[in-house]
Amino acid sequence: MKILLVEPQYRRITETRGALEPLEISEESSKKKDSRNENTLWYPPLGLMKLARFHKDRGDEVKFMNGGERTVAMQPDLFKGKELWDRVYITTLFTFHWKNIVETISYYKESVGGTVSKIYVGGIMASLMVDDIFEETGVYPITGVLNSPKQIGLSGNENIDLLPPDYDIIDSTRYAINDTYYGYTSRGCINKCAWCGVPRIEPKYVPYIDIKPMIRAMREKYGDKSRLKLMDNNVLASPDLEKIVGDLVELGYGRDNFMNTKPRKQRVVDFNQGIDASLVKDKSMRLIAQLNIKPMRIAFDRATEETQYVRAVELAYKYGVHEFSNYMLYNWNDTPRDLYERLAVNIRLNEKWNKKTAGELKGEIYSYPMRFAPIDSIDGNKANRQRDLFSPWQDRVRNWLSEPVWTPRFVRNIEIMKGAAHGAISPTSTLAWRTIGETFEIFLANLYMPEELLRNRNKHEQLVYKYEPKRLAGTGKVEQFRAFILKLLKKNDERFLQFHDAVSKNTMEQVRSAIKECKDVEMTKWLQLYLKK
Repeated sequence: MKILLVEPQYRRITETRGALEPLEISEESSKKKDSRNENTLWYPPLGLMKLARFHKDRGDEVKFMNGGERTVAMQPDLFKGKELWDRVYITTLFTFHWKNIVETISYYKESVGGTVSKIYVGGIMASLMVDDIFEETGVYPITGVLNSPKQIGLSGNENIDLLPPDYDIIDSTRYAINDTYYGYTSRGCINKCAWCGVPRIEPKYVPYIDIKPMIRAMREKYGDKSRLKLMDNNVLASPDLEKIVGDLVELGYGRDNFMNTKPRKQRVVDFNQGIDASLVKDKSMRLIAQLNIKPMRIAFDRATEETQYVRAVELAYKYGVHEFSNYMLYNWNDTPRDLYERLAVNIRLNEKWNKKTAGELKGEIYSYPMRFAPIDSIDGNKANRQRDLFSPWQDRVRNWLSEPVWTPRFVRNIEIMKGAAHGAISPTSTLAWRTIGETFEIFLANLYMPEELLRNRNKHEQLVYKYEPKRLAGTGKVEQFRAFILKLLKKNDERFLQFHDAVSKNTMEQVRSAIKECKDVEMTKWLQLYLKK
């Protein structure tokens, strides 16, 4: 059979290609090595890579593409008889990629002569939006984990999910595969968090998967790699945790194990989906501390969980883990104050750990605020097809100084703040306090701030902090804007609401409309800054 594997291109736009233009990976380019940090590259489509291994083992011809054109007419020669596939597999990621994925499915229908039975769609969005995809495309998705060929209408007893991924099909200059293996030692999660799709994507908790055969097969084919990213959703819940740790130590991922290289290179384990803070106990931490975990990821999703979160992080630190990269869900049943308090907890921990005496290892936490994206339609509004979900923020009687809720502007400015440290809040406490604000009022003023000022703090902030590299004082517009917005917030009158309504939706149209109607000279001056790109 001729098999085509497709990963929609999502927002991955190259210098010379459009958002949906096909990108076929040649054998030559896939073997190139990239010297860039793997953290700057894309996560590989593991499901497609396992399907590639499955079909190649059967003697099938397999090709991989990233993306697809919007219409076949834009590339008239692509499907004129010479590139018809027996099967097309399309993976899906988040629900808010809805439009892109539906376009990709519709496009590749043409490559199989319009026969929807030859199109197989799976992955995260496919498992969460089964009926939506079927109604829109006529393709009924494959849901959950792909364990058996029978799920895709083929004979055989292979567990496709346990097959070694085929690294040869994808481009190592784009995907993080040069020094990284990916795998699972468990599947699913015992928790049923309302905001999470795992209970539907991996509904059955599988407490143990023997990862040794896969890693050994990968090493034999592709050589040793120093990083192992484990995609388990709740490994600490496993009653077989001791066995899992034993497997990883046997594979050389123990704390004192090194690769056979010159200079010596230590192998690293990353439980990439995070560790459940409520399950970090002395016994479980003592077990996983046998592994060389860098970084450890512990979620901190609610301010009410501060006690158990701090206990978990401190316990990990006690057992020798000193690098953390911790996620913080926001814009889901929380407020800006809630997020600020959680960020402050991490900053104070960093301050505490960086006061260690000589000879003691310092610790650091990178804070990663992660914006909630809906996984379900809410009251029929198809909220899961878009990135943003907001509370009814147009509340005319709300006190926005003491009880703010998330708005599109606030969310946008959180993303800008994160950009200063590559998507995180810096573990350097002085930089972190400057980024978010040393008080909640300053943080709130920063959330309202025009992007021009927030992005270019050095240019527009007059105060030069004592820990900064030497620079000239800025224009002072940062301080002036904070004074302006805090004065409005404290009055909380119609003038404030006029400004709030103009900027909170984070649209140029709203700002332009407000400027056109505004008779307030001071307010107009600040509104003009929101139009600068």
